[in-house]
Amino acid sequence: MNQHEKINYIEFPAQDIPATKSFFNIVFGWQFEDFGPNYTAFSNQGIDGGFFKSDQQSLSRNGSALAVFYSDNLEQT
Repeated sequence: MNQHEKINYIEFPAQDIPATKSFFNIVFGWQFEDFGPNYTAFSNQGIDGGFFKSDQQSLSRNGSALAVFYSDNLEQT
């Protein structure tokens, strides 16, 4: 649901879309909807977003955004 003055959608670069999907599915149970081989979207995870195919990496040392994922039990996650 779109909320006024809140982040609506976020996108991240990914070098390997299948590996990225696998990681987030295994660790967090995320489901994805593919839009061709170079883009996949997720929803209902606190925020909607997607991963786009890119040779670049999103690294905080390069000045990119930092996304923090919460877990009640980090060791179990």
